[in-house]
Amino acid sequence: PQDQLVIFIAGHGQFDETFGEGYLVTRGSLSNDAAKTSYVAHSILRNIINNIPCEHILLIMDVCFSGTFDPVIASSRGEDLYESIEDSELLVRKLSKKTRRYLTSGGKEYVSDGIPGKHSPFAQKFIEVLRTRGGEDRIITLTEIYPVMQRLKTLPRTGEFGSNEKDSDFVFVAK
Repeated sequence: PQDQLVIFIAGHGQFDETFGEGYLVTRGSLSNDAAKTSYVAHSILRNIINNIPCEHILLIMDVCFSGTFDPVIASSRGEDLYESIEDSELLVRKLSKKTRRYLTSGGKEYVSDGIPGKHSPFAQKFIEVLRTRGGEDRIITLTEIYPVMQRLKTLPRTGEFGSNEKDSDFVFVAK
């Protein structure tokens, strides 16, 4: 039950606009296989990996069109660039989405108030993260904060609620 499996795939890929399906092109695949019968469809790969009897699986794909492993991406139109985006573009991307996310000091349990006259462990850790001022880019997102908070004895919880938009995040920008 505690096993973890990382599957790393590097290689070639194809995407078929007509069928909205991405494919792995393996060493044994035929060149220019128009019917794609020798390719591995992402839908089949998802099914195979989902049925591996392991509780924790991470699939990493360094393959062209690998984002189409996600059917939502496969059905959308768009083009990704290899270049990193500027801080201003990151902020526009993050702030253009409606955000309804939460971070709590625990689940359904008592949490420590800490030492009287001092901050709680949760508040202390949160303040420590904010004091980093986001490092070089001076931007801190909830997505960056949560991994640090998970080091606390009582596990904080995070998630989304209400009308949160997919890929939204809460952003702190240091002055």
